[in-house]
Amino acid sequence: MSTFNLKTAFTDDQLKVIYTTGTNIIVAKPTGGENPNVAWQVFKPMQANTLTWKEEYGIYASTSQIVNGAKLSQLSRVPVGAIQNKLYTLESNATISGPASGGAPDSYALENKYAERPYMTVGLFQDANVNGTEIAGNAVSAVPVLLASTAIMTPFTTVYIWLQSQVTSNTVITTVTSPMTQLRFGGGVDTISVKYDSSTGRFIPAGENARSLDASLIRHIDPSL
Repeated sequence: MSTFNLKTAFTDDQLKVIYTTGTNIIVAKPTGGENPNVAWQVFKPMQANTLTWKEEYGIYASTSQIVNGAKLSQLSRVPVGAIQNKLYTLESNATISGPASGGAPDSYALENKYAERPYMTVGLFQDANVNGTEIAGNAVSAVPVLLASTAIMTPFTTVYIWLQSQVTSNTVITTVTSPMTQLRFGGGVDTISVKYDSSTGRFIPAGENARSLDASLIRHIDPSL
């Protein structure tokens, strides 16, 4: 499996402002080709930061609602190492069975047979290492799934990074208040280095790849307000 590294840099002056305002780095990942709706990793930056992860996932089911700020409690789960192209099932006894045939190409699939609620929140989770600290099991996605329906969850190697206050890891985030920078990993790109640009609120290429980073690998997105 592939291992990816995201390196971010800040100046002393930037860090002073960030800590004074209670701002954090937010890193999120899309599923299904859409903008992310879950804050995967949230942390206070240092001058030089490294986020590392492997492209392997677990699957979870939750009763949490998909509203801004909701904590994604994982009440039933398949550990990291779930298999693509297979079907898992949330059974009536709240366990998850599988893998079985019936999945979707390059995706993870979970059928909801848990009849105690009209729908369940389902998603993928992924481990990471933030500045040397292992962070296990934070969600990267969340979708509502009706009883007798199946969630098809397609992971991407793209990540989004931005700065924002009052956000915590493993929570739903539908209101973004700062510009997001989209970074495309994969296809031979396993490490991207960026630095924060205070004048625009965006992250821009830095370090060894500042000149060589293909423009198609980085994109800036305005806040969703």
